[in-house]
Amino acid sequence: MSELILDSIREFVKRHVEPLAVKIDKEDWYPRELVRKMGEMGFLAPMSEGLSLLDTALILKEIAKVSGSVALIQDAQGELVTEPLRVYGGDKYTVEMLSKGELIGGFALSEPQGGSDVASINTRAEKVNGKWMINGKKMWTTQGLYADVYLVAAKTGENGLKSITTFLVRKGECVKVNKIEVMGNRGTGTAEVEFNNCEADNIVGEVNKGWEVVKYALLVGRVAISAIALGLAEGALEEALEWAKSRELFGTKLVEKQGIQWYLAESVAQITSLNTLLKSVAKTEDVFKDEGKIAVLKYLSTRIATDIVDKAVQIMGGMGYAKGTKCERAYRDVRLGRIGEGTDEVQLGIIFKMVNKEGLQYFTE
Repeated sequence: MSELILDSIREFVKRHVEPLAVKIDKEDWYPRELVRKMGEMGFLAPMSEGLSLLDTALILKEIAKVSGSVALIQDAQGELVTEPLRVYGGDKYTVEMLSKGELIGGFALSEPQGGSDVASINTRAEKVNGKWMINGKKMWTTQGLYADVYLVAAKTGENGLKSITTFLVRKGECVKVNKIEVMGNRGTGTAEVEFNNCEADNIVGEVNKGWEVVKYALLVGRVAISAIALGLAEGALEEALEWAKSRELFGTKLVEKQGIQWYLAESVAQITSLNTLLKSVAKTEDVFKDEGKIAVLKYLSTRIATDIVDKAVQIMGGMGYAKGTKCERAYRDVRLGRIGEGTDEVQLGIIFKMVNKEGLQYFTE
């Protein structure tokens, strides 16, 4: 990423995101106009604007330093909906409207009875009078409350992953949404979405080949959520460091205590390593080929970022536990990283599968 773009996103975050971060979290408020502004600047769906996956990750990291909620909105809109539509043949007008923030999109995959087990989804698509009709219920759909369109994974047969097709469904009377209260990443419109005889606008990809579309979205999304976790950790650590420099304890600054210095030094070492790993993995030209390395990135970044945020809260003590601080907000936001877009356990399964198939050299070369 050029320094010009990096400076631009930092200035954007400072001017437009930071002033709204507390309001978004406190009021569970969806920042619709901010989404449009991000689209106007080319930050909402960067890969649709010609930027790389690495550029996208760095943009997300800068946003997440200030607001995990806004970063998650960008991820849902840009990487989970707009990007697979762009790659797998979605309507160009819809892709453009999504990338500009004129339409809001929701990635409708997880269901009440299963999230990680995609083959077990119950949502079905059947042809009625030559038109595809969608019926089923989805869970944990970020932006689901506010979406104009949904990228929906549905069964079109009985052959597991080989019978999944992805469709674009527009919101209408056939769509029912129910808000889901979550502990973190507030203001993102997380919802249960029910489709009742909804006509699909078009197939994304090919019939019975929707798993490829879903997997692509998840792989790109795992890089994105890793960057979000890292941004949350950096933002929390910066706040904790400033607090430690200003806080007096037993006649000395808190930062002068060796235990606190070790917390800070260990966190900096971890962040440095994660940044190197993120930049290495996000340079991939084929996310399918590098699935195992993406799994390593997501597993390590989300777990270590959670630990760093926990240490930042510990450094700030009661203040870190208080509402209104970055640390407290990040503490709630960062936990999603170990669940969303593939749990820790799913990532470990992928890592072992690649070791078993390709050998250790796959990860070490």
